[in-house]
Amino acid sequence: MKMRIPTLLCLLITTLFLSSGFLAKTALAAGGQENPRTSPHYDVRERANYRDPQASYWEGFELKNEGDCDAAIERLRPLARNGRGYESAQHAYGLCLLSLGGLPAERGATFDADQVSSNQQFQDGRMWVLRAANAGHFQAQRTVLALYAANMGPDTNPVELGKWLRLYDVNPLRLTLGAIEQDDGLRTYLKETLARSDFLAGKALARNWTPTFWAPPGVQY
Repeated sequence: MKMRIPTLLCLLITTLFLSSGFLAKTALAAGGQENPRTSPHYDVRERANYRDPQASYWEGFELKNEGDCDAAIERLRPLARNGRGYESAQHAYGLCLLSLGGLPAERGATFDADQVSSNQQFQDGRMWVLRAANAGHFQAQRTVLALYAANMGPDTNPVELGKWLRLYDVNPLRLTLGAIEQDDGLRTYLKETLARSDFLAGKALARNWTPTFWAPPGVQY
């Protein structure tokens, strides 16, 4: 069965990128005088060899955004498996697995829905996206909505879809950050497919919803 992908499914990671610098050791001794025992070349060498400790964290995201998911997953996998606090990595890892599983990111692209749905990488990717969404990551929640729109969501329950619509609408992090809404008609399309009773039942589920955080084996939150 051929399907057309209705909306953006591979979201660019637009979380807050941290800028970090460093302070090189000073060659000045107390009193503002140069320490004759310290070579000024030491500081130059330290600056040249310095590696931002945050750089390794962002490598996976950068590779993903460049379209190199094969390399990105190797860097994102250990981050995602850290559990709570790494929902952005879980989402990015999930998106790459969805892509490697055969789900195209291009709008209007055709694909074999049955073949993609049965692909293990796609199933694993959807699982990681859902983990991040359950933790309250608003971008992952929007990806869940996009999967529902493609009839490839985690279930076929319209009440669950109503719940995710409401959770995304009122997600406090999305509202606090003032995330720019993508004008692709995704939410409008999904709301039009729902019966009002299912939408209201979904809102009730969302009202009683609390975030849950996936934990690696042996870790409890």
